Amino acid sequence: GGVFLQMLYDRAVWKQWASRDMTKAAKWAPFSAPIPKATKTVTVVPTSEKKPVAWRYTTQVPSKNWAAPEFDASAWKEGPGGFGTKGTPGAVVRTEWNTPQIWLRREFVMPEGNWDDLKLRLHHDEDAEVYVDGLPAAQVTGFVTDYEPVRIRSKAKDQLKPGKHVLAVHCKQTGGGQYIDAGLVDLRELN
Repeated sequence: GGVFLQMLYDRAVWKQWASRDMTKAAKWAPFSAPIPKATKTVTVVPTSEKKPVAWRYTTQVPSKNWAAPEFDASAWKEGPGGFGTKGTPGAVVRTEWNTPQIWLRREFVMPEGNWDDLKLRLHHDEDAEVYVDGLPAAQVTGFVTDYEPVRIRSKAKDQLKPGKHVLAVHCKQTGGGQYIDAGLVDLRELN
């Protein structure tokens, strides 16, 4: 995508692209990447995209062990995900969040199964940190306008055996819309 945008502004790049030798197309960046395989997304632990999922949450800075499984979040508020402000692109706001930061926790049961490519399913606006049983699972910056798969760090991914776990999320907001919601999906190649 970036090369094509650059072509709109840079005559030299446009001339290079327009005059390239198609017999050597494999050496031209847009054509050298492997074609991505078609996948289907299987929900493992749902987000609040289709049905509300209950989370514990706070907008007050919690103690340092807030993401640990043994942390007692019973004093935190309880509400359905996702959290944000109406009008944020791609958001399904069920609980208003309009402060600079939010911390979320929820218990979930990891089902039995063989997962080909387990990922977080995350919609964040803006920066977010995700933990599984207190272990860092992902850190993302900026914002997205829809739910997207996000790679899970290996130590956190190894933790995801069948049984009970804690998903904990911290999200920061600096301007514009805001939203956070998370779950787990498996990406499977279509045959």
